[in-house]
Amino acid sequence: MKAQVAAIDLGFTKFDGLMMPNGEYAIAVPQMADLFETSRSIASRDFKRLLGNRFETSKVSTEFNQAPINVVSIPVFRLLVRELDKQGNRVASALVDAFFEESVERRFDTAFGKKVAEAEYNERLALRMKRLMSRHAWTDVLRDRHIEVFGIKPQPEQYKEWTVRVNQILFGRKHFNCDRDTMEMEEQRLIECFEYTAVRKAKQNPKANPDQLLELVLTTF
Repeated sequence: MKAQVAAIDLGFTKFDGLMMPNGEYAIAVPQMADLFETSRSIASRDFKRLLGNRFETSKVSTEFNQAPINVVSIPVFRLLVRELDKQGNRVASALVDAFFEESVERRFDTAFGKKVAEAEYNERLALRMKRLMSRHAWTDVLRDRHIEVFGIKPQPEQYKEWTVRVNQILFGRKHFNCDRDTMEMEEQRLIECFEYTAVRKAKQNPKANPDQLLELVLTTF
């Protein structure tokens, strides 16, 4: 008996999902390593370090691979995503936000009888993940630079001040009610361009503190 393989579409990426001979779903450890941008050679060790005895694996061969591979169940995968989110893994953090939004939207769509094609859900998820990944990359830069310069993480109020400053310069408003889905398409393109530019500028200016770095980026827009 071998596990069946099917492509799992997350909108922004695809990976091989497994259905075990008993009908339960599972994910191969190498697939999780690729998803969360870590090395396959040390993934099991790192995931075990995070979850301890909760990181339970089993070995199974698939219809495409005779050699047994390490796999985990969906509940273990969920635990791993939560722990990686706490550790600041940008993919895990973006997944937590995007999956929560989609799950709530699906229930509202059902409640109001709205028919939404799976392809549309995938398009929304892909867009959200793109936004969240670029946002996390930028906020990670601010966090890491603040730690380097001042020895501590920024306070939530500091993130708010930086965000308001960016919104006022780029869009002439303080906020978007904490929902980037309310942005127009051109505004989306602009903020994504800003965030990617900010990451590049951070590499070019390793001595700048967070406020200086922010102003350096804003001068290019």
